[in-house]
Amino acid sequence: MERPLTIRRAIARDADAIAKLSAQAASEEGAASSLDADRIKSHAFGSNALFEAWVAQERNNAPLVAHAIITKSYDVRRGAANIVLCELFVVPEHRRGGLARKMMSSVARRARDLGARELAITTGVENDVAQRFFNAVGAKRRDAAVFMMSADGIEWLAAEGN
Repeated sequence: MERPLTIRRAIARDADAIAKLSAQAASEEGAASSLDADRIKSHAFGSNALFEAWVAQERNNAPLVAHAIITKSYDVRRGAANIVLCELFVVPEHRRGGLARKMMSSVARRARDLGARELAITTGVENDVAQRFFNAVGAKRRDAAVFMMSADGIEWLAAEGN
């Protein structure tokens, strides 16, 4: 029997649990997460929030069993919002039951409500399970040149104008 789950937008008191889920997600990919509860509290809530988190749980005050973290962006060519799914994680004991798809449906509704024309999804290049899942929910792989600048690079470039 499928357990009933509630998917909702995260609130500040979810920060510790989200941080633990994010650490677990990173660990499964052989990485570490710097997303701690303090960063979540300062970056995910309020009028200047940098990201949103959506969570799933069986009942109030029960442990979180999944989360999705999204950021908002803007497509200047289309003149419309874009949403980026940065992380989707379901605890192992709740996998293979449709929860990840339900979380994606919630993310898609949020993207639609914000007027987004695209939902970009990031995942590790070696994460075949995630890539198959995203393909199964209708996302299409798009090859792109992605450039990232480290904090040192940002500092170096910012100092150039002084």
